[in-house]
Amino acid sequence: MTNTWSNRDHGGAETAEGRGVAVDEYSTNPTQAFTFYNINQGRFQPPHVHMVEPLPHDAPKLPGYTRFVCISDTHSRTDSIHMPFGDVFIHAGDFTELGLPSEVKKFNDWLGTLPYEIKIVIAGNHELTFDQEFMADLVKQDFYYFPSASKLKRESYENVRARLTNCIYLQDSQVTVRGLRIYGTPWQPWYYGWGFNLPRGQALLDKWNQIPDDTDILITHCPPLGFLDWVPGKMQRVGCVELLNTVQRRVQPKLHVFGHIHEGYGMMTDGITSYINASACTVNFQPMNPPIVFDLPTSRST
Repeated sequence: MTNTWSNRDHGGAETAEGRGVAVDEYSTNPTQAFTFYNINQGRFQPPHVHMVEPLPHDAPKLPGYTRFVCISDTHSRTDSIHMPFGDVFIHAGDFTELGLPSEVKKFNDWLGTLPYEIKIVIAGNHELTFDQEFMADLVKQDFYYFPSASKLKRESYENVRARLTNCIYLQDSQVTVRGLRIYGTPWQPWYYGWGFNLPRGQALLDKWNQIPDDTDILITHCPPLGFLDWVPGKMQRVGCVELLNTVQRRVQPKLHVFGHIHEGYGMMTDGITSYINASACTVNFQPMNPPIVFDLPTSRST
């Protein structure tokens, strides 16, 4: 299927690095960017963009395929979550409330009970201790916005990632599983002073530029603009414009898994990439949304 826009449309001018993505003029206003793209390019319109019904958990898996079990935003509330059959487990961040070492241990212990052959995890904005620069600034503040995290001693969290012994942790890094290249990154547009925040525009684009062109599965914590990023309470789109352009204009992965926006749970496609917002928790932080499963051929050439 061919998209109806070109790489040189608005917001997609080629950079000097040749990566095909530039900072969009509407970068700081994603709701306005969404409206512009829709009116001028039909970029989020059917038939090429539409919702997808997730695969039933009991659906048979075809020979030669790998089943991915995707979840996000569990926030230390995994006890009641039923995990379906699959081969590879993906968690797209916010597996704790504040990234406290005790929370990380609890999550790692839960991972140890899961039967999946491979388990891949990234951090989200709630994993404060995984963002070392954030923690360095937090403990210097006179007013502690996160008192239980700000009182931690450095030696208790400086190696907190090493506590995830039952998974592959990705942070701006890649792993190949069954011939599929999987890249994970935790960054997001600034959000109420939490971890892994960056300003919209060039700072985030610099992170997205690290995503390899040949990525098959992309895991981010935040959504791209226009895909499962609608916040009804604020009547706003909150996805990242530069992430959208990176995914659609340059990388074009088979699968993009994220969370962060609890209200956006579900699955969409643009005809090239399948987008999964796998947030387990609702907007009220109740773990009501089941994991989403997705099958892919194990070889890129299949």
